[in-house]
Amino acid sequence: MARRKKITLLACFLVVLLIIPFGYIYGGMKIQLRDGRTVDVPVNKADIISITFEDQPMAGGGTTWDFETGDLRGWTATGNAFAYQPTFGDNPTARHRGQPSNHQGQYWIGGYEKRPRASDPQGQIQGDGPQGTLTSQHFTITNPNISFLIGGGCDLNTERVELLIDGQVVFQATGKCTETMERMRWNASQFMGRSAQIRLVDASGVGWGHINFDDVRFE
Repeated sequence: MARRKKITLLACFLVVLLIIPFGYIYGGMKIQLRDGRTVDVPVNKADIISITFEDQPMAGGGTTWDFETGDLRGWTATGNAFAYQPTFGDNPTARHRGQPSNHQGQYWIGGYEKRPRASDPQGQIQGDGPQGTLTSQHFTITNPNISFLIGGGCDLNTERVELLIDGQVVFQATGKCTETMERMRWNASQFMGRSAQIRLVDASGVGWGHINFDDVRFE
């Protein structure tokens, strides 16, 4: 009886050893992303030799256009308006502003906000006082349209986003005096192949003296 029990346990153990690899081989790969999504990759484990992660080159030679890097790489700041940028999460909602930011992803430029990291307390602000500029590095226009999300102040003279071609301002846009950003689009087809920059300007320290910005797309 004891011998039969040992044989039965051994058989079960062998079955488990066979089933587990089978599940791994034919069950595919599951990748958990930072935004909470799970991606299923249909691949046989036995076929994998190595896994390599490669960063895709971004327009502008590495400039972050959606700020999902959590920093301002590829941008140059002057003054102190953008000292605590980018902003993590919907900070206007966290401070009960009643105007959701409508940002894309996790990070965005919120000139009034002061929450650069997820670990920072929600609802912190720097207010309208700080002023300055934020300018992208040079990039070549290869698509006819440039779109982006913009919000914040609504005085074009003090709060705006600019497109520079060879250092000259060719387009400008401002917000609507609401924290909620909306998509703006410029037709830049006449400047195809030209060197360009995007510049954010905050030149006011009074009410609505800030700019919100996110998710630049070359379309």
